[in-house]
Amino acid sequence: MTVVRGRTFDVSRVLGAIAALLTGPIPSADSPTSIESDRHSGEWLATRAAGFVLAPLWEGPDLTGLRDPEWTEQLETGDQHLATLARTFDEQWGPHRVLTVDYLIRNPQADRPPVYDALLRQDLYGDLHVWTPDQIPDRRLALVLGHSDGDQPLTLAALVTAGPVPELPG
Repeated sequence: MTVVRGRTFDVSRVLGAIAALLTGPIPSADSPTSIESDRHSGEWLATRAAGFVLAPLWEGPDLTGLRDPEWTEQLETGDQHLATLARTFDEQWGPHRVLTVDYLIRNPQADRPPVYDALLRQDLYGDLHVWTPDQIPDRRLALVLGHSDGDQPLTLAALVTAGPVPELPG
């Protein structure tokens, strides 16, 4: 669960959170991984590690017990939220690139760059939609929508890296 669970998707709030991540500090190359949780609820707040910050933007409802068409509607809602943000950033910075985590899913014993370890630890198994912000060309923004299985809530998260997002083998 995340600190944004139960919040309505509000584009202005999410864009503000992304702006704060883009301009905020990113741990240096020798920093250990730190998973931050809300001190009251224990819910995931952010993951910070060498060269990146990962934070939730929106979390959908629990999908346990839902059947079609409600289950499909919830998945479509997550896709719509991602598409809304992608359109905004595509207009601002140009078309995004898509990086997939498929290699790691097919090869679970493969070495993982820390950024991918953090994504999978938070059950973010979706494709990364990646931009290079014009005003901060040494950083990358990636959005990812994922969940670990059909019953878990969808989570939309932002990943901000210092430099390019590592490429995985095809």
